[in-house]
Amino acid sequence: MDLGKDGWAYDEILTDSFEINHPDHYHQLLTNLKINTDYSFANIQLKITLLKPDSTSQVFPISIPLAEKSGKWLGSGLGSTITFQEPILHRKLFDLSGKYYITLEQNMRLENLSNIISAGIRINKQEEIF
Repeated sequence: MDLGKDGWAYDEILTDSFEINHPDHYHQLLTNLKINTDYSFANIQLKITLLKPDSTSQVFPISIPLAEKSGKWLGSGLGSTITFQEPILHRKLFDLSGKYYITLEQNMRLENLSNIISAGIRINKQEEIF
């Protein structure tokens, strides 16, 4: 989801949903981030909340490194825009079929996290559970 020109506000919660039709498979969650090279930090702290079809929820605090100690960005891109697609949950078991809701929040404890262009989550189906 694209964020405003001012960046990502602390109270701005990004929400999306997805269907799980194969609870007999593992899934992988990845973050999709796009930042401007003027971003001031070497990492980003996120809070992901997953609401299951049975209305139970799980919260995952996630820390994603964005730059090496030398200052070199770990993502890819040209010019002043860097893109990151980082795995955050591997072999995640979604044990119920149905609609899941996911929220994504920046957890850097800044009123506004500037130079974040967009943020989102991608879900990939992996191998079957035996």
